[in-house]
Amino acid sequence: MDLEPGRPVFLDELVQQPQLHAGKTVRVTGTLHAYSPVTDRAELVDGQYLLVVDTQLLGVQQYHVGQTYQLIGEIDSVADQAPESLFDDAKFSLEIVLRARVGKSVDGLDMAVYKKSVHAVRKFLDT
Repeated sequence: MDLEPGRPVFLDELVQQPQLHAGKTVRVTGTLHAYSPVTDRAELVDGQYLLVVDTQLLGVQQYHVGQTYQLIGEIDSVADQAPESLFDDAKFSLEIVLRARVGKSVDGLDMAVYKKSVHAVRKFLDT
């Protein structure tokens, strides 16, 4: 089984167009807002956008709420079994969940510079 590389996608893109990304492998970066080892669920936020993450494939790891993480995995459509969020003010999609298979802490990453670099690479590759 060949695994696809994760295409960098921002949380606002996932939330605003969830079905566009369903079934695709993505790399997302955000701040850990909540984590439950009992349910293998985490919530990543970037600004006011939130993504529910299934961490079952990552195994036992120590996560720290408030740190920045980068995750690679597949976006699954879950419209029929919508996850609930504890983050009331967030904009999030009830249609998708990230099934993470790789994760790492990138605490200290300058998100503004990271976003600019991803946009620059996208622009370069599109030409």
